[in-house]
Amino acid sequence: MTYLFQSPQVLDTDAFSRQRTSDPFTLGDYKHLYGLDPNFHDAVWSGGTVTFQANQACARLTVTSSTSSRVVHQSKMYHHYMPGKSQLILSSVNFYAPTTGVVKRTGYYDDLNGIYLEQAANGQLYWVLRTYTAGNLQEERIAQSNWNVDRCDGTGDSEFNLDIDMTQLAFMDFQWLGVGRVRVGFAHAGKNIVAHTFDGSNNKPVVYMSTPNLPIRCELINSSSTTGAYFDQICSTVMSEGGYIENGQDWAVISPSLRSLAAGSSTPVMALAVAPTFRGYENRVTLRMGNINVFATGENCSWRLLKVSSIAQLNGTWVGADAGAVNDSAAIYNTSATTLTGSYDQMDNGWITATTGQGNTPTTASGPTPNAPSTAKKNYITQNISATTSEAYVVLITNRGAGTATVGVGIQWREVY
Repeated sequence: MTYLFQSPQVLDTDAFSRQRTSDPFTLGDYKHLYGLDPNFHDAVWSGGTVTFQANQACARLTVTSSTSSRVVHQSKMYHHYMPGKSQLILSSVNFYAPTTGVVKRTGYYDDLNGIYLEQAANGQLYWVLRTYTAGNLQEERIAQSNWNVDRCDGTGDSEFNLDIDMTQLAFMDFQWLGVGRVRVGFAHAGKNIVAHTFDGSNNKPVVYMSTPNLPIRCELINSSSTTGAYFDQICSTVMSEGGYIENGQDWAVISPSLRSLAAGSSTPVMALAVAPTFRGYENRVTLRMGNINVFATGENCSWRLLKVSSIAQLNGTWVGADAGAVNDSAAIYNTSATTLTGSYDQMDNGWITATTGQGNTPTTASGPTPNAPSTAKKNYITQNISATTSEAYVVLITNRGAGTATVGVGIQWREVY
């Protein structure tokens, strides 16, 4: 099914001018139905909060009367862009009436690059294209009065008159390939109304953003208000239009030596995390766990694949996953940890019997099927907002017998960027 609207103000083709159809590939989707979506990071300063509003199915960002109060609500994933495919982002919010001295933002961006809608401290609306291509933050800020397709004030061909006090569904789509086009606007009454177009080809000497791999983000900043304010982030999604194949590299490591487990003990035998930097840059690579192989002799053992929120929950030494000098892997791993603290999510589990010694063997024509972890889009690990710590996968093995068990682990994962 295709859109039938042909007005230049209405977005009926994708960013590469292909007829838009109803078959996009979802890279990320976010909603708050039973609580705050766990696939977001939240960062707050000076009393700022992010709270779940159950009856409105939204996350409410609130800042206090302190002029240093700030909130960032950002998806953990930096969504992978596939060259030659249009990328479409939708974000629903209610900014509510302007509060003098408070800045409200929603879009597809981080501290260095991206696209977002802003209600400025003076109440003015802007579409903003942010870039770090010169090695410092630069922004192309377009006020509503200068939107070059439809100002959304009732005077354009769409006759859409945006009321910022009400819920809005903002959209962004773009070509990247470093030099393409960005379109921004609002979905209303079954139409995607283009408000403004940023043209990145034939008028810039460099790429218009340093990276197209970015998160969903909402932000609330008190710059000069004495009263504080809030707004609601409702739902958002990132889609690749025209097909998608995850582009990544597979890696694997194995226990360098077997470890001894005392009777009844549980030990984090192997852990995997995102390295602090990758090739000298802030590391925004996404890691997905693949196959797991667990070995045990001496006693029956069980294993669990856990996901923890910080590598600080483990002791031991972290080393780079790539043994070569090129440093091609964006991951680090730990095979020396002896303790695991704090909470975790359990993603997978299994048993290894002492008589067979081997659990979760690779698939063969006549052999068993491996108990591989889920490949759901939301099963991944990333760094936090400031790239100062990573989540981690942990393979925890428990000795279920009365004697000593000898164990080892091999894991395989994918790095997506």
